[in-house]
Amino acid sequence: MVEIRKATLSDEEDVATLIRELAEAIGVIGDVNPVSWYSTLRKMLASPEWTFLLAEEGKKKAGLLILLILPSLYYGGSYAAITELVVSKEYRGKGIARRMVEEAKMLARSLDCAELDVSVEVDNEKAVGFYKKLGFVQKHADFGMKL
Repeated sequence: MVEIRKATLSDEEDVATLIRELAEAIGVIGDVNPVSWYSTLRKMLASPEWTFLLAEEGKKKAGLLILLILPSLYYGGSYAAITELVVSKEYRGKGIARRMVEEAKMLARSLDCAELDVSVEVDNEKAVGFYKKLGFVQKHADFGMKL
């Protein structure tokens, strides 16, 4: 049975593997400096604003959801954002992503967040459909710029 738990610093290699799988799935290619990447990961795992949820079956890692809690003057409190969600190929279609999102919702509610947001690539129709099925609605367009 697949269990969902919060990741810790000892899970960094599993997190790295799942993030690489996500990058491959969405077509992100490029060299990443492993020193700065692991440094950033360790900072995130140690920070109270970030929660890494790992889905696992025994020692096998089935999925990862990364949740960020942000203060907001607009909401007069906090809101939560799913920044990454990936399920390993062999576990897809088994409801694991849905369970991880539900876990993220419960966590966000427990922290008095006013809203749970997620951004997806505009051409990722599968992800758009998934989030719509879960009750997410499109509110605005996101813009970005490389620095």
